[in-house]
Amino acid sequence: MVLPSPTAAGRLRARYPRRMLDDPGLDPAELAAALRSGWSVDASAFTFIPGYDMRSATYAVAATGTRAFLKVRFGPATDAPLEVPRALLDAGITDVLAPLRTLTSGLWHPMGECTLALYPFVSGRNAVRAGMTADQWRAFGSTLRAVHDSALGERFADRLPVETFALASAVVVRGVLERAKGRSMVSPAGERLGTFLRGRAGRISAMIGRAEDLGNGLRGREFEQVLCHADVHAANLLVADNGRVFIVDWDGPMLAPRERDLLFVVGSRIARDVEPHEEAWFFEGYGEVPVNPDAIVYYRYERILEDIGEIGISVFGDGGASEASRESEVSLAESFFGPGGIVETVERV
Repeated sequence: MVLPSPTAAGRLRARYPRRMLDDPGLDPAELAAALRSGWSVDASAFTFIPGYDMRSATYAVAATGTRAFLKVRFGPATDAPLEVPRALLDAGITDVLAPLRTLTSGLWHPMGECTLALYPFVSGRNAVRAGMTADQWRAFGSTLRAVHDSALGERFADRLPVETFALASAVVVRGVLERAKGRSMVSPAGERLGTFLRGRAGRISAMIGRAEDLGNGLRGREFEQVLCHADVHAANLLVADNGRVFIVDWDGPMLAPRERDLLFVVGSRIARDVEPHEEAWFFEGYGEVPVNPDAIVYYRYERILEDIGEIGISVFGDGGASEASRESEVSLAESFFGPGGIVETVERV
């Protein structure tokens, strides 16, 4: 059986943070040539940074007189994910990390079948590792509210996906469950995942049904569609050494109810648990708004299911992922269903 690709599932993306552990081994000389051509940057060294985007590789770049972050996407560029943070920054929302313009005023540069985007270097750590103070939570809330209240949603309305509550991941997850019925896998990790999914097939099918029911109900309600980051968990918050908090990795912006982003705050367990006092600090910066609990639960199910689909594609596929990387993905899937795991608490709002 051929598994559906993420592209075939529409806007399917990895939702829970899954790490790209393996340096793809890109040629430093080729990278350096692309940086000279695209940005007139003379790079002297590249350091691979394990990241949370499974379709891109990130490098810290040492260059003459400067430092930068380089993001290499394996495939063609998608303009909106680069243009949205640039437009937010240009509009005065300063705590977003946006790509630097190329010599031709573009936001990306080609390199063979890859596309490169260059970002200013910010010394710091993500919020999973660094944690955030009360003031940093308030600043994050204020920044996200500015994103939601910006007029940029209208500007990008014809270029961004719009929430329909259609649960695009359902077809992918059903395909992965069907693949798990087979007994011939490409790796030990595949055998382990297949056994695990066969034992959880009934529960996962019930989750799909529950999410589809919620989506059907939400589709008939009126929501304000705002510009959303759509993946603004703690791993995508960069806490700079000077205390500023930047929203990074704008890979999947969309127009959706604000719950699409508030998912990562309201009782969130994505990347790290958000404690009640941290949630309160966030809303001191964001401001009071009504939150639809059914939308929060729907988005929680959506994220779990999309990640199960992505894990299945990655682990069952015959790509170049190392066995260690595949095993890490299987462990993540297993953790969803463990005691106290996200599946156990998904309905608690």
